[in-house]
Amino acid sequence: MIYHRVTRCLKAATAALLLAFAGVPAADAESTSLGTLSVVPVGLENSRGTLLAQLSNVAATFEGEGEPFRSAEMKVVDGQAVVVFEDVPHGDYALKVFHDENDNQKLDTNFVGMPKEKFGFSNDVMGRFGPPSFEQARFRFEEPATILRVEMK
Repeated sequence: MIYHRVTRCLKAATAALLLAFAGVPAADAESTSLGTLSVVPVGLENSRGTLLAQLSNVAATFEGEGEPFRSAEMKVVDGQAVVVFEDVPHGDYALKVFHDENDNQKLDTNFVGMPKEKFGFSNDVMGRFGPPSFEQARFRFEEPATILRVEMK
């Protein structure tokens, strides 16, 4: 009996430590749920190229340091595309997406740095003199399935 209690405690402690190292708070260790996040861009003007999306769960990756939590791409067909992120743990995220019309895997800009391809962020926010912060674009994902519409600018 005592052996089983000690084993259960050790398993719970090990799980909490592993999740803490993965960036999940210990309080959420047993309540982590997964869902599907579908991203629908609004305002694509043509069917050229690919829609690229990056989902970040920390400010550093949203702002370009390191790899985002998830990345996805989808060909644009008839001026439409939907990017689907499956098995996403519930939590806080920020999303950026752009229409890579020439499929060069980057957001093309003009000589002063203004984007030449359509782009958008979660919460449809815009930054001043650059992209918005993680906090401005942050949204709470906590449903089994969510459709996130993003206005392309």
